[in-house]
Amino acid sequence: MIKIYKNNVNKVMQPANAEIAKLEDMLKKIDDQLASAPSGSLKCHKKDGQTYYYNAYMAKDSDKEDNIKWKNEYIKKDSPLAKELANKQYYAKLRVAVTNNLNQLKRFINKYQENKIDEIYDSLSDERKRLVTPLQLSIKEQVRIWDEEEYEKNNSYPENLRYETDQGDLVRSKSEVIIANILYKHRKDIIYKYEKPLSLVIDGRERQVHPDFSIINVHTGKITYWEHAGLMDDAHYVTEFVRKMNAYVYNGLIPGKDVIVSYETQELPLDIGVVKKMVNQITEI
Repeated sequence: MIKIYKNNVNKVMQPANAEIAKLEDMLKKIDDQLASAPSGSLKCHKKDGQTYYYNAYMAKDSDKEDNIKWKNEYIKKDSPLAKELANKQYYAKLRVAVTNNLNQLKRFINKYQENKIDEIYDSLSDERKRLVTPLQLSIKEQVRIWDEEEYEKNNSYPENLRYETDQGDLVRSKSEVIIANILYKHRKDIIYKYEKPLSLVIDGRERQVHPDFSIINVHTGKITYWEHAGLMDDAHYVTEFVRKMNAYVYNGLIPGKDVIVSYETQELPLDIGVVKKMVNQITEI
């Protein structure tokens, strides 16, 4: 059996670019420190159990311009100058290491062909694709397969499916219509499925749950599940909802990262502004 690998480009490129940004910021701070550092360098000399500090610098030894020699000027260990010179040497060494790592990362990114592996399968004709089992699925293929996958709708309380969305789905509440329609407005970046079944291990057994919305980012392939807690005044509903959220966590789906939740009560109806902010978070690349 051939193992299919998902395209993990973002797991490589995003951290690499983030590290480059961090190193570039660090390099700027280092250069600012070095620009204001005093001349000379710190020398330490141990004698009879004591440490003596000196500022070593080049200076003229006589009136002759070419007679330049090193001079060592004694300074107190707790003086501001000693600290500044110590920091100067630290930042100078740090600059070398940071610059080296920065250059290595930039060379890596320039040579790393993030789409080359995917292009081989994606370039095949449909006839050949049907005959080939790819070793890695591109994000484009992941999204296509996810979008075209047929699934059995949640058959619980079908009489409640009476509110139609812009995508043509029937949902169970007006609040879900609002969420669905806002998701649909971002269809260039995300695709959603209503109550698409998801297999979770609950109490040692594999069971199916139905997230209100399953959403895939078409640029990254990231799947996010959205639960709308619309009856937070109902104690039994809240208990079952907590049980469902715990099941997500036990299966490695973390709230705020893999599962997002919107809430409402009779006194606090669904906040459209909150929904829009949550959708914007999902659409971010």
